[in-house]
Amino acid sequence: MIDRVSSAIVVAGAAIAFAISGCAFSPLAHRIKVGEEPFVIFVGTGRDQHTDLFAVLANGGPVTQVTFTALIEQGPQLTPSGEMVAFIRMRDTLPDQHRDLVVVNLLSYAELVIALPDSAGRLSQVAWSDDVSKLYMRTDRGLWQAPAPPVSGSPTLVLPADSAVADSALTLWLGRPRFTRVTHCAAGGVCVTGSSGDTAVLASDGRDAMRWGDDSVAWFQRDGIMVRSLGPGHERLVTWNDGPANVREGSYARGARPPSP
Repeated sequence: MIDRVSSAIVVAGAAIAFAISGCAFSPLAHRIKVGEEPFVIFVGTGRDQHTDLFAVLANGGPVTQVTFTALIEQGPQLTPSGEMVAFIRMRDTLPDQHRDLVVVNLLSYAELVIALPDSAGRLSQVAWSDDVSKLYMRTDRGLWQAPAPPVSGSPTLVLPADSAVADSALTLWLGRPRFTRVTHCAAGGVCVTGSSGDTAVLASDGRDAMRWGDDSVAWFQRDGIMVRSLGPGHERLVTWNDGPANVREGSYARGARPPSP
């Protein structure tokens, strides 16, 4: 009981610090207008051979390194505005290696680590709820949830009644309302599966698809990101300058929505 209370106090204190911290210098300052401009964050291998997160504007251009650790970071998920990113951090890829959920405020560069209990199993995926009030986590032992910062609270198991909502958040659905989902093709590449169950190949050489706003899907293709509208229109390739190696696992933020007419 004491350990549980102590853990809750640590999480609460960290959440308060996350909310009020504004002293750290964000590496995106003067490069990307976080909360305003559309951009993408992805995983890559830097010159130091460490696996970190990198960011680039949605139209391409210079790449900015976001994290600087000797640990492994993967599975980034941006909030729609782009002001926060959640991702998984671990020391190595061994099956029994503990994994933490990390949330970084990209405006203040404040960081909050949300540690799952050992009983939760191996963390493999994270996603924001539609209203950005919760973080959902998939592990090899089930679905978990935690309040989104700056609200404090320890992770808890998702109740059966809420499992469909959590699973939907962790699934790459497209459209508004959602009508098709992106999957990995059995033979490799990126596929889409419609409501009727029909599956079509989007890109046989694509990998690590992501939602690109409400009306497009994107995937990594060679050393760039291919963006394709769900409606009429041509594919376009987003490229960048002096980026990391082995780019993968991206997440797109639309920035601020234009004002309603």
